[in-house]
Amino acid sequence: MHSHSQNEIMSSDERPDIQVNPLINLLRHLVRASRLAVLKFRLGSKLELGNNVYIGRNALIISPEKAVIGSNVGIANNLHVETNINIGNDVLISSRVSFIGNDHRFDDSNKTVFWGGRNAPATIILEGDNLIGYGATIIGNIKIGKGCIVGASAVVTKDLPPNTICAGVPARVIRNRF
Repeated sequence: MHSHSQNEIMSSDERPDIQVNPLINLLRHLVRASRLAVLKFRLGSKLELGNNVYIGRNALIISPEKAVIGSNVGIANNLHVETNINIGNDVLISSRVSFIGNDHRFDDSNKTVFWGGRNAPATIILEGDNLIGYGATIIGNIKIGKGCIVGASAVVTKDLPPNTICAGVPARVIRNRF
């Protein structure tokens, strides 16, 4: 039995809760590598990737200027990104999470929403050691502090402090993480 520190990554064949056939493991690795290759092709120089990044099925990342994804990042299925994004290290993002821009102008009474134009692209920052829960939506220029956990279906409309657990609509601090 291996003992692992918190910062070490265990492969699925070392984890007692996951018994995977080596052929299945190889296929899984190839599928994951192909998803990253497609993402790199689509975003080109707009994308910076760290090591040990997993992106699930149906991820749509259309960052206008930059998408930075750190190391040890796991992103589940159906991610939707329409902002600039900077994801720190050691982050988990659940399925059906959206990062959207708050970028349509609607404050000119002489223009309809359709003709109002757009604001500058938003940037969302996850400082690292974050967990973003299933179905969460993060809107606009937002910073989620290091160690912050965002609950399922939360709607984040303002910065969230480090080492807190936040949930709700709009998201607010529920308690300290530690």
